[in-house]
Amino acid sequence: MTPILPAATALVIRENKDVDKGIEMLLLKRNSKLVFAPSFWVFPGGRIDIEDGSIEADQLETTAKVAAAREAYEEARISVKPRDMIHFCNWTTPIGGKRRFSTWFFHCLAPKNIETVQIDNSEIVEYKWISPIKALEALSNKTLPLLPPTYITLQRIKHANTYNDVVKEFNRTGVITAAPVTKVVEKKFYCLYNGDSGYDTGDISMKDSQHRLIIDQEKSHYHFEYYNCSEPPINGGVKFY
Repeated sequence: MTPILPAATALVIRENKDVDKGIEMLLLKRNSKLVFAPSFWVFPGGRIDIEDGSIEADQLETTAKVAAAREAYEEARISVKPRDMIHFCNWTTPIGGKRRFSTWFFHCLAPKNIETVQIDNSEIVEYKWISPIKALEALSNKTLPLLPPTYITLQRIKHANTYNDVVKEFNRTGVITAAPVTKVVEKKFYCLYNGDSGYDTGDISMKDSQHRLIIDQEKSHYHFEYYNCSEPPINGGVKFY
Protein backbone atom coordinates (compact mmCIF):
# COMPACT_ATOMS: atom_id res chain seq x y z
CA MET A 1 0.00 0.00 0.00
CA THR A 2 1.25 3.47 -0.89
CA PRO A 3 2.35 5.31 2.27
CA ILE A 4 0.61 8.57 3.17
CA LEU A 5 3.19 11.30 3.69
CA PRO A 6 2.54 14.50 5.66
CA ALA A 7 2.62 17.65 3.55
CA ALA A 8 1.76 21.34 3.76
CA THR A 9 0.75 24.07 1.33
CA ALA A 10 0.26 27.83 1.52
CA LEU A 11 -2.44 29.91 -0.13
CA VAL A 12 -0.54 33.20 -0.38
CA ILE A 13 -2.82 36.18 -1.03
CA ARG A 14 -2.08 39.76 -1.93
CA GLU A 15 -4.50 42.66 -1.88
CA ASN A 16 -4.88 45.19 -4.68
CA LYS A 17 -4.66 48.86 -3.79
CA ASP A 18 -7.98 49.19 -5.59
CA VAL A 19 -10.28 47.05 -3.43
CA ASP A 20 -12.78 46.75 -6.30
CA LYS A 21 -10.23 44.65 -8.17
CA GLY A 22 -10.33 42.08 -5.38
CA ILE A 23 -7.56 39.79 -4.26
CA GLU A 24 -4.94 37.81 -6.12
CA MET A 25 -3.23 34.63 -5.05
CA LEU A 26 -0.01 32.97 -6.12
CA LEU A 27 -0.27 29.91 -8.34
CA LEU A 28 2.70 27.85 -9.49
CA LYS A 29 2.84 25.53 -12.50
CA ARG A 30 4.43 22.15 -11.82
CA ASN A 31 6.85 20.59 -14.28
CA SER A 32 5.25 18.16 -16.74
CA LYS A 33 7.92 15.58 -15.88
CA LEU A 34 6.97 15.31 -12.20
CA VAL A 35 5.36 12.11 -10.91
CA PHE A 36 2.76 13.88 -8.78
CA ALA A 37 0.38 16.42 -10.39
CA PRO A 38 2.44 17.15 -13.53
CA SER A 39 1.57 20.42 -15.32
CA PHE A 40 -1.06 21.40 -12.73
CA TRP A 41 -1.24 24.86 -11.21
CA VAL A 42 -0.97 24.69 -7.44
CA PHE A 43 -0.26 26.70 -4.30
CA PRO A 44 3.33 26.57 -3.01
CA GLY A 45 3.74 23.39 -1.01
CA GLY A 46 5.32 20.00 -0.56
CA ARG A 47 6.05 17.21 1.86
CA ILE A 48 7.02 17.93 5.45
CA ASP A 49 10.73 17.34 6.09
CA ILE A 50 12.39 16.11 9.27
CA GLU A 51 14.05 19.51 9.61
CA ASP A 52 10.64 21.20 9.85
CA GLY A 53 9.95 19.67 13.27
CA SER A 54 8.13 16.85 14.98
CA ILE A 55 5.27 15.01 13.27
CA GLU A 56 3.80 13.81 16.55
CA ALA A 57 0.07 14.51 16.59
CA ASP A 58 0.22 17.30 19.18
CA GLN A 59 2.99 19.13 17.31
CA LEU A 60 2.13 18.42 13.69
CA GLU A 61 0.22 21.64 13.01
CA THR A 62 3.16 23.76 14.18
CA THR A 63 5.52 21.70 12.05
CA ALA A 64 3.20 21.96 9.05
CA LYS A 65 3.22 25.77 9.32
CA VAL A 66 7.01 25.73 9.22
CA ALA A 67 6.93 23.45 6.17
CA ALA A 68 4.40 25.63 4.33
CA ALA A 69 6.48 28.76 4.93
CA ARG A 70 9.64 26.93 3.83
CA GLU A 71 8.01 25.70 0.62
CA ALA A 72 6.78 29.23 -0.21
CA TYR A 73 10.36 30.42 0.03
CA GLU A 74 11.97 27.49 -1.77
CA GLU A 75 9.49 27.48 -4.66
CA ALA A 76 8.84 31.20 -5.05
CA ARG A 77 11.31 33.10 -2.83
CA ILE A 78 8.47 34.60 -0.83
CA SER A 79 9.20 35.06 2.86
CA VAL A 80 6.16 34.40 5.02
CA LYS A 81 6.20 33.65 8.72
CA PRO A 82 4.91 30.33 10.08
CA ARG A 83 3.03 32.21 12.81
CA ASP A 84 1.00 34.00 10.12
CA MET A 85 -0.25 30.74 8.61
CA ILE A 86 -3.95 30.06 9.26
CA HIS A 87 -5.13 26.48 8.96
CA PHE A 88 -8.33 26.04 6.92
CA CYS A 89 -8.48 22.47 5.61
CA ASN A 90 -6.82 19.06 5.26
CA TRP A 91 -6.89 16.89 2.16
CA THR A 92 -5.70 13.30 1.80
CA THR A 93 -4.77 11.99 -1.64
CA PRO A 94 -7.09 9.19 -2.81
CA ILE A 95 -6.11 5.52 -2.76
CA GLY A 96 -4.51 4.39 -6.00
CA GLY A 97 -2.23 7.34 -6.65
CA LYS A 98 1.50 6.92 -7.23
CA ARG A 99 2.08 9.36 -4.39
CA ARG A 100 -0.22 9.95 -1.43
CA PHE A 101 -0.16 12.91 0.92
CA SER A 102 -2.06 14.13 3.94
CA THR A 103 -1.82 17.85 3.30
CA TRP A 104 -2.34 20.74 5.68
CA PHE A 105 -3.70 23.81 3.88
CA PHE A 106 -2.95 27.27 5.25
CA HIS A 107 -3.67 30.77 4.05
CA CYS A 108 -1.65 33.91 4.71
CA LEU A 109 -1.24 37.46 3.52
CA ALA A 110 1.71 38.11 1.23
CA PRO A 111 4.42 40.48 2.47
CA LYS A 112 3.77 44.13 1.63
CA ASN A 113 5.41 45.67 -1.44
CA ILE A 114 6.21 42.27 -2.90
CA GLU A 115 7.34 42.77 -6.50
CA THR A 116 9.09 39.67 -7.79
CA VAL A 117 8.70 35.94 -7.51
CA GLN A 118 11.66 33.67 -8.25
CA ILE A 119 10.95 30.11 -9.31
CA ASP A 120 13.51 27.34 -9.69
CA ASN A 121 12.61 26.44 -13.31
CA SER A 122 12.94 22.81 -12.31
CA GLU A 123 10.05 21.57 -10.20
CA ILE A 124 8.23 24.86 -10.83
CA VAL A 125 8.28 26.23 -14.38
CA GLU A 126 5.90 29.19 -14.27
CA TYR A 127 4.02 31.41 -11.84
CA LYS A 128 1.24 33.98 -11.81
CA TRP A 129 -0.65 36.25 -9.47
CA ILE A 130 -4.28 35.83 -10.42
CA SER A 131 -7.71 36.43 -8.95
CA PRO A 132 -9.82 33.39 -8.06
CA ILE A 133 -12.46 34.33 -10.64
CA LYS A 134 -9.92 34.69 -13.46
CA ALA A 135 -8.31 31.40 -12.45
CA LEU A 136 -11.68 29.63 -12.62
CA GLU A 137 -12.36 31.20 -16.01
CA ALA A 138 -8.98 29.99 -17.26
CA LEU A 139 -9.80 26.51 -15.96
CA SER A 140 -13.01 26.52 -18.01
CA ASN A 141 -10.99 27.58 -21.05
CA LYS A 142 -8.60 24.65 -20.48
CA THR A 143 -5.59 26.92 -19.95
CA LEU A 144 -5.16 26.47 -16.20
CA PRO A 145 -5.57 22.87 -14.98
CA LEU A 146 -6.40 22.67 -11.27
CA LEU A 147 -6.58 19.81 -8.80
CA PRO A 148 -9.90 19.39 -6.90
CA PRO A 149 -8.60 20.88 -3.60
CA THR A 150 -7.38 23.99 -5.43
CA TYR A 151 -10.65 24.28 -7.33
CA ILE A 152 -12.75 23.94 -4.18
CA THR A 153 -10.63 26.56 -2.42
CA LEU A 154 -10.96 29.08 -5.25
CA GLN A 155 -14.70 28.61 -5.40
CA ARG A 156 -14.93 29.49 -1.73
CA ILE A 157 -13.02 32.78 -2.06
CA LYS A 158 -14.02 33.86 -5.57
CA HIS A 159 -16.03 36.83 -4.27
CA ALA A 160 -13.46 38.02 -1.72
CA ASN A 161 -12.29 41.62 -2.17
CA THR A 162 -9.89 41.69 0.77
CA TYR A 163 -7.84 39.24 2.78
CA ASN A 164 -10.22 39.83 5.66
CA ASP A 165 -13.01 38.49 3.42
CA VAL A 166 -10.97 35.32 2.97
CA VAL A 167 -10.49 34.97 6.71
CA LYS A 168 -14.22 35.40 7.32
CA GLU A 169 -15.14 32.78 4.72
CA PHE A 170 -12.89 30.08 6.12
CA ASN A 171 -13.78 30.97 9.71
CA ARG A 172 -17.45 30.57 8.77
CA THR A 173 -17.07 26.79 8.53
CA GLY A 174 -13.94 26.08 10.53
CA VAL A 175 -11.38 23.53 9.35
CA ILE A 176 -12.74 21.09 6.77
CA THR A 177 -11.27 17.62 6.23
CA ALA A 178 -11.55 15.68 2.97
CA ALA A 179 -10.38 12.18 2.05
CA PRO A 180 -12.02 11.48 -1.32
CA VAL A 181 -12.70 8.15 -2.95
CA THR A 182 -12.21 8.48 -6.70
CA LYS A 183 -13.41 6.67 -9.78
CA VAL A 184 -13.24 7.32 -13.54
CA VAL A 185 -16.33 6.41 -15.58
CA GLU A 186 -16.78 7.36 -19.25
CA LYS A 187 -14.03 9.99 -19.07
CA LYS A 188 -15.63 11.60 -16.04
CA PHE A 189 -13.65 11.79 -12.81
CA TYR A 190 -15.77 11.26 -9.69
CA CYS A 191 -14.58 12.40 -6.25
CA LEU A 192 -16.83 10.99 -3.52
CA TYR A 193 -16.65 12.54 -0.07
CA ASN A 194 -17.68 11.42 3.39
CA GLY A 195 -21.45 11.03 3.68
CA ASP A 196 -22.00 10.12 0.02
CA SER A 197 -23.90 6.83 -0.42
CA GLY A 198 -21.10 5.46 -2.57
CA TYR A 199 -18.23 6.62 -0.39
CA ASP A 200 -17.46 3.26 1.23
CA THR A 201 -17.73 1.21 -1.96
CA GLY A 202 -16.88 3.66 -4.75
CA ASP A 203 -20.23 2.87 -6.37
CA ILE A 204 -21.27 6.08 -8.14
CA SER A 205 -24.74 4.69 -8.90
CA MET A 206 -25.67 4.99 -5.21
CA LYS A 207 -27.38 8.35 -4.87
CA ASP A 208 -29.53 8.25 -1.73
CA SER A 209 -27.13 10.84 -0.35
CA GLN A 210 -24.73 12.77 -2.54
CA HIS A 211 -21.51 14.54 -1.64
CA ARG A 212 -19.36 14.45 -4.73
CA LEU A 213 -17.42 16.45 -7.29
CA ILE A 214 -17.80 15.32 -10.90
CA ILE A 215 -15.18 16.44 -13.39
CA ASP A 216 -15.71 16.20 -17.12
CA GLN A 217 -12.07 16.00 -18.14
CA GLU A 218 -12.66 16.70 -21.83
CA LYS A 219 -14.73 19.83 -21.24
CA SER A 220 -12.83 20.89 -18.10
CA HIS A 221 -16.17 21.25 -16.33
CA TYR A 222 -16.61 20.71 -12.59
CA HIS A 223 -19.97 19.94 -11.01
CA PHE A 224 -20.56 19.63 -7.26
CA GLU A 225 -23.50 17.57 -6.01
CA TYR A 226 -24.69 17.70 -2.41
CA TYR A 227 -28.01 16.21 -1.37
CA ASN A 228 -29.48 14.59 1.75
CA CYS A 229 -26.04 14.32 3.33
CA SER A 230 -25.39 14.33 7.08
CA GLU A 231 -21.78 15.52 6.67
CA PRO A 232 -20.99 19.22 6.08
CA PRO A 233 -20.16 20.07 2.45
CA ILE A 234 -16.46 20.32 1.66
CA ASN A 235 -17.17 23.45 -0.38
CA GLY A 236 -18.55 25.28 2.62
CA GLY A 237 -21.99 25.36 1.03
CA VAL A 238 -21.09 27.89 -1.69
CA LYS A 239 -22.75 27.64 -5.10
CA PHE A 240 -20.56 26.51 -7.98
CA TYR A 241 -20.94 27.51 -11.61
